[in-house]
Amino acid sequence: MRTGYDDRAWLEFVAELMAEPLTELPEDRIVLMLQDTFDAVGVATSEFMPGRPLAGEIYPLDGSMDGFRDQIIEWGVAAAPRSHPVLRYYIVTGDLGPLQIADVPEDFLDCDGYGEGNALARVSGMTAQVAMPFRAGGAVRSFTIARPAVFTREDMALAGRIWRLLSGLDRQVRAYSAALRSIDAATADVASAVRLTPRERSVLALLSQGLTAGAIARRLDIAERTVHKHLERCYAKLGVTDRLSAVLHAQRLGLVGAA
Repeated sequence: MRTGYDDRAWLEFVAELMAEPLTELPEDRIVLMLQDTFDAVGVATSEFMPGRPLAGEIYPLDGSMDGFRDQIIEWGVAAAPRSHPVLRYYIVTGDLGPLQIADVPEDFLDCDGYGEGNALARVSGMTAQVAMPFRAGGAVRSFTIARPAVFTREDMALAGRIWRLLSGLDRQVRAYSAALRSIDAATADVASAVRLTPRERSVLALLSQGLTAGAIARRLDIAERTVHKHLERCYAKLGVTDRLSAVLHAQRLGLVGAA
């Protein structure tokens, strides 16, 4: 049963994060929200790419998982990609979305190697697990929430809404990080002098790539009207009145790359 944060709290939380100049997801802060929202025993973060070992961490970092923490991590790295039902489902189907073990189709439950993982989950109080994955470049990143009680329909509906928020946040962070990599310290000073926010810089960078307001909205997972608001503020700060002038002026200032 949920005892923590609701939709409003998550909207405010993600909005605050989006206002920060983040170059990577603040996993520790997100994990704390997930733990409190779903009364979780632990939350695992992971990144998977075919042909590479599973990488990740289990929070809380000082949690013993009833003394099985090291074994759980070792099993996850060595066996999870081929044995964990949820991960196998994602790999085979490519259908990424919030999913708990209790809802995995039967064909993915009977697999060699999951017996040990299931036993470790039981003794550590993490039998029920729901994963919230999203693509990050060529990899799949995921937050997996674990607790003893199966997640209810209400829990899963909330997990879906949180998943969409986190997916949008991840796209924003990666877009901002990519924009930063394309500029040097002097350009960063120019952006500061022009008073562009991280979100405005991301929108301007995507605009310079020829994306429409609608495409930018989809890339950053925000409303199209919000993109227009950001563009209006960019135009005002750059002293221009249209998108072409904005891109050309931003290029002269070194805020975006030349087309």
